[in-house]
Amino acid sequence: MPLVHERFVSAEQLGAALRRRRRELGYTQQTAADLCNHSVRVISEIERGRPTAGIGVILDYALTLGVDMELSVRGRSS
Repeated sequence: MPLVHERFVSAEQLGAALRRRRRELGYTQQTAADLCNHSVRVISEIERGRPTAGIGVILDYALTLGVDMELSVRGRSS
């Protein structure tokens, strides 16, 4: 299922969604790593929801994949 709009409550869910998006684009982890100037190990950790990846690195990766990150307060509509 293509990534369009999703809500995440865990790093694992976010990582899985970014993995799906990478695959939608036809990128290998190596290609994605090269495009965002991070290692394959870091990309793998993000996609597995590991807590070792910093927020800045996750944002770099998301932007590389064309994914915007948005915050909202639970229970409030935008």
